[in-house]
Amino acid sequence: MNVTIEIPDDVATALKAQAQAQGLTVEGWFQRIATDHVPLGSIAHLQKTDPQEWARQFRAWADGHDLNTPVLSDDAMSRESIYPDRG
Repeated sequence: MNVTIEIPDDVATALKAQAQAQGLTVEGWFQRIATDHVPLGSIAHLQKTDPQEWARQFRAWADGHDLNTPVLSDDAMSRESIYPDRG
């Protein structure tokens, strides 16, 4: 999909500088912003990226979880509770 937007020249200059600072074109920088802010529903799209990008997005995903989420008890995670018919 192509999208065309009109922005002031001073904003365009600032965006280009930010993109270049990250080693990207303005188009590539906007693509990164779009993929960072719109969940794609799976990680299949990451198979097309480089390992560093995959690791960056994985860390962002992992860091987005609440560290205070209670964990399941050992009993709830046991093989017997997961597969009760295979005892």
